[in-house]
Amino acid sequence: MTSPETREIIEKAADDRRMHRCNIEALDGDVDQAAQYFGDVTTPDLIVVETALSGDELLSHLDALAENCDAGTHVLLVGSDNDIIQYRSLISRGISDYLLKPLTVGSLVEAAERIFIDPDQPTMAKLIAFYGAEGGVGASTTAHNVGWAMGTRLDEDVTIVDLDLCFGTAAFAYNLEVGQGVEDMLETPDRLDPQLYARYVLRHSDRVGILGTRANLGNDANIDYESLEEVLNFVRQQSGIVLLDLPHIWTDWVHQLLVAADEAVIIGTQDLAALRDLKSIVETLDKERGDENKVKVILNHSGISKKTEVPVKEFAEAIGSEPVVVVPHDPVVFGQAANNGQMIGDASAKHKAVEAFVELAKILTGKTQVATKGKKKAGLSLFKKKK
Repeated sequence: MTSPETREIIEKAADDRRMHRCNIEALDGDVDQAAQYFGDVTTPDLIVVETALSGDELLSHLDALAENCDAGTHVLLVGSDNDIIQYRSLISRGISDYLLKPLTVGSLVEAAERIFIDPDQPTMAKLIAFYGAEGGVGASTTAHNVGWAMGTRLDEDVTIVDLDLCFGTAAFAYNLEVGQGVEDMLETPDRLDPQLYARYVLRHSDRVGILGTRANLGNDANIDYESLEEVLNFVRQQSGIVLLDLPHIWTDWVHQLLVAADEAVIIGTQDLAALRDLKSIVETLDKERGDENKVKVILNHSGISKKTEVPVKEFAEAIGSEPVVVVPHDPVVFGQAANNGQMIGDASAKHKAVEAFVELAKILTGKTQVATKGKKKAGLSLFKKKK
């Protein structure tokens, strides 16, 4: 029951990745029209009502609406009256939340999430997906080194999940050997428990864990999304942050993960082919993820060919998005680290690439300080499971 302005916000919210499982319908009217309408139909889980009413008149209409609501229906009210006494009256009447106009997509979606959060559900780790605009741009290397930065420099509990079942390198990059891999977890996701999980996860340190793959060409790269979602939901209960190292393929499950992840990081290089592909990916994902949660663009191998590469400023203008960090090209240091099964920070602690990885880790975790040895760990970045 909305004005044209609020209707537009609700329609945009319907396209938000966090609302992809919701059926949303917008109708015209105020609280009294809502009360009449729901007297004849089954009420949904959530009713969002915009009102220009206040005081006793508003409370009277809300009482009429309440009489026509089925058990379990929540009401979220949108209005202009910033009165604490009225707010308390509304809450005492059973209103789930009250939002002041002007309404935004973010405030609406976040309010809906708050209403349906189950306090008995376990907390879920932040999910961050890394994807290369082209093969060979260094998306996996970026994911692995950012995971290292989160655990080593920011003191976060992080788990890197290698989802390239045919060519994955996460365990190899950390000089670890996979016994049971992600492919085994996907076969029987319902069997996962903390004891079994402990046998799957490989440890680089107390803070950094890796769920690797045996990288077998016999593995099916077309992962079942429901099984994957079940596995990831379990992993997110065991860790503070989960990083996904995605293969460079464009399938339904990869697409769905890039839309559903809390953060989507797209890696490219400063050449025309990467520019074309990165622009297409960014435009597609930004439309589905919404204006308030756009993808983050990373430029890798910067300086590999200064005479021919597209300047950062022109690159940003072309794709409509500034790169979050730019990682310098250094084949010697990166090559030596790869050959030794090390992260760049282990091989060359003061390298400029390490600064870029740490900066990206800070941005993705929301942290501004690097952890100092001897100090207590800051609170984990944990998120409730999205409904």
